[in-house]
Amino acid sequence: MTDTWDAGDAGDTWDTEDTGDTGDIRAAHDGRERVFEALPPARGRGFARTWWGRAWLKALEDTALDGEQLGRGRKHAREGAVGAVAVRPGRITAVVRDRDRTPHRSDVLLQELSDAEWERLLDVVADRSGHIAALLDRDMPPQLVEDAAAAGVELLPGIGDLEPRCGCEAWDHCPHTAALCYQVARLLDEDPFVLLLMRGRGERELLDDIQARSVARAARRVAGDAAEEAAIRVPEGVPAR
Repeated sequence: MTDTWDAGDAGDTWDTEDTGDTGDIRAAHDGRERVFEALPPARGRGFARTWWGRAWLKALEDTALDGEQLGRGRKHAREGAVGAVAVRPGRITAVVRDRDRTPHRSDVLLQELSDAEWERLLDVVADRSGHIAALLDRDMPPQLVEDAAAAGVELLPGIGDLEPRCGCEAWDHCPHTAALCYQVARLLDEDPFVLLLMRGRGERELLDDIQARSVARAARRVAGDAAEEAAIRVPEGVPAR
């Protein structure tokens, strides 16, 4: 069975096929989108092992008005009912199937950072080599999030930041969008760049921006040191040439 939905703002089309226990999402990659294969059932394990994964789920659980819907969503995720997950700036998408195999196109929206916020975040990351090393190790240290917040950039979602949209037409988080969020918590555990992509920048783009900023800063330091050294070498009262 093949179902087609309009993908929303980007004007893409998503095809989902019945391939067993999960739906499969296929989409073109443009450098700012990642598609993760459907994860196996999560029976016997939690959905968030990292502190940032737990923060993601806290944003969901503090926002949702119906705990019963969340419980059903956890069950869907544990049973492997969430298909491949597509992540792109401002949006995550998957097909989630009910127990009767009915597919539901589910999206959760998260506001992208503005250009000004990205500039401040890049400054924060470039200021500390430890932040860059942590991200490359697929880690997100609390200090990075705190430094970003001090610069006016909120990386992690808070109450009301995860906006649900589902084909079942629920107005709040339903079992399908909840299941998607629980599954994405597992992805976040493995790779915090998933969150940064949702906020608007892909991994390669982000690392290139950080590298360019670091190189420019290093060049300015070298130029400054050279100018200072030249000034020291010129005797007082003798004009520098």
